Parts: sequence; structure tokens; C-alpha cells
Amino acid sequence: MTTQLIDAPAALSELCFADDLETGWGEAAWLEGKQIAVYRTEHSGFYASSHRCPSTGAKVMARGILGDATVDGHRVATIACPLHKEIYRLDTGDCLSAQGTALQVFGVQELDGRLWIEASK
Repeated sequence: MTTQLIDAPAALSELCFADDLETGWGEAAWLEGKQIAVYRTEHSGFYASSHRCPSTGAKVMARGILGDATVDGHRVATIACPLHKEIYRLDTGDCLSAQGTALQVFGVQELDGRLWIEASK
């Protein structure tokens, strides 16, 4: 849902236009000195995470495999690391396939056709 705003809330940083992202893919971006990965799911959900794989430290998450999984009876968007295929929830960053370290995720909001990312957690 798009909200018409003249100014974005102070806790958000402008990232890109929503239409800049291709459905079903991720893109790497620089934001405030950090490499992040930004995703647009098949259902036009927008997510952002660290571009760095939690297990190896390699900057590859934007090239991961987008999907979804059922967790506690609900479908959640996921990303699988392209190196070792560990699967992470895009809403919480939790690792679903192992006892691995969580992926750092950021909140994304679509406002007037632009994507804004929440300040680092």
C-alpha cells in the first residue's frame, strides 16, 4: 500500500524507487556506509537485509534464492544463501535450516512509490 507523504519520518532513509527492483530478485546497495541487499518478492513484498552471509561473511545475499516457507502455520518470505543454501526469514532474519547465526534484517516501507529503510537495529 502506498502512502502519500511530503516528508518521510526521520527514522527512515530513502533507498530507491520501488519500480527499480525486479520481481523475484535481490539487488545490492550502499546505505550509510553499509552494504545491504534489497529484495522484491513474487508477491511484491519488499525486504532488506545485510548483504553479508552470517555464516561465511561473504557479501552475496543479494544473489540468494528468494522463496517462502510455512512457519507456525503462516507463509513467510525467505532468502537462501547462494553459497551454502542456509535459509533465512526475511521478516526476522532467523535461520530456518540450521542452528546458524541470524541474518541482520531491516524494515522497509513503500511511501509514494519509493522505498525507505528503517535505521539500523
